Amino acid sequence: MAQQIILLEGALDFGLTEEQIILQLKARAFVDKYIKNEAIKRDRIQNAKDRIPWDWIKLADKEGFRTMGVPKEYGGSDQSILNMCIVGEEFGVGDLGFAVIMDQCWKMSHLFKDAMTREQKEKFIPKFVNDPLATTAIGISEPDIGSDHQGYYDHKDIGMKTTAFKEGDNYVLNGTKHYISNGCMAKLYFITARTDTSKPLSESGAVFIVPSDTPGFKPGFFHEKSSQRLATNGCFHLENCKISNDNILLGEGKLVELRSKYMPGSKAEAAATVLGVGRAAYEYAFNYAKNRKQGGKLIIDHQAVSLMLAKMIMLLDGARLQIWKAAWLADKSDPDAKIQGLISKVRASEAAFEVCTLATEILGGAGIMYDHPVEKYLRDSVSFLHSDGTNQVCSLRVTKALTSEDNSKIYGF
Repeated sequence: MAQQIILLEGALDFGLTEEQIILQLKARAFVDKYIKNEAIKRDRIQNAKDRIPWDWIKLADKEGFRTMGVPKEYGGSDQSILNMCIVGEEFGVGDLGFAVIMDQCWKMSHLFKDAMTREQKEKFIPKFVNDPLATTAIGISEPDIGSDHQGYYDHKDIGMKTTAFKEGDNYVLNGTKHYISNGCMAKLYFITARTDTSKPLSESGAVFIVPSDTPGFKPGFFHEKSSQRLATNGCFHLENCKISNDNILLGEGKLVELRSKYMPGSKAEAAATVLGVGRAAYEYAFNYAKNRKQGGKLIIDHQAVSLMLAKMIMLLDGARLQIWKAAWLADKSDPDAKIQGLISKVRASEAAFEVCTLATEILGGAGIMYDHPVEKYLRDSVSFLHSDGTNQVCSLRVTKALTSEDNSKIYGF
């Protein structure tokens, strides 16, 4: 890692390009116009199905955000990973759930662009692009498998029970997926399954493209939750779900290769969304402190509050730099991007959680009241300590990867 930093040192530039600033301001204006004043009200809708922000998804499509990662030849804008991180932070300021919905589309766009065959691209991308309400999802988590699927544990007894066995010109999928982001609302799924349960996931894991209208794909229910409430986490079933052999990505046993080679910016993109939550909490607490008077003066003039605000901005700026570095490396296909992505996810989620906690402290008793959005920010920030892999597993993967000179032990995104 030290040698790599020296080699890249002369190329560092902390400024955004004019194009990136325009994109950032466009995303910020979108949030200000449509999301900020509505997010809290929608967050308190009781039924998960009724909380899905279909109108925002359609508006995001109109503005080109939904298809940011899609290749230009298919109607997208083929934005860089760094650009998607910039937009993801802005969306996270507005609402983490909505940011996650969009980020799932951006993550899968890497598979659209780099992992699909020409025939697969022609079959699936136009349908996604032409449907303004279409979203994507990746189906990995199951009742018996969580973060261990990220490669820290690789044994034949791993709890991924979903199988895919050949039957003539088709694969037949059976299993249950749960906690899936965009689950039961997405139009297109990338489903992980095992083609041989006698082998570890690294040898038997594969990814299959499954449209939501495929016979045997059966939506179950939306998990009710306290965080990311505008995004769905769905449970669905695959019951003799038959798909063409042509719907497999790369081939059997290629799950590890697919994750490690084609999704290097996944963790940075996710980190950017929760960074936005932390920023929203900081901005609200800062404005509150400038207007709230206690002890004969504004609370921002009390050293205890001032020190908390200073710590908040330091945490956020540090996390943002880590995210941008990881995204920048991923855009350059640098092998160090995967490690930096893991670090950025852990750092941003922990920073956002601490910032939201400090914001609650600054508001005092008001911090837990529905009169203010800070309690929502805190709820949202908690989810990313475990979303996209627990921070403990992500940290262990960093250390494990560093034991091999070529980072070969990092296993996927």
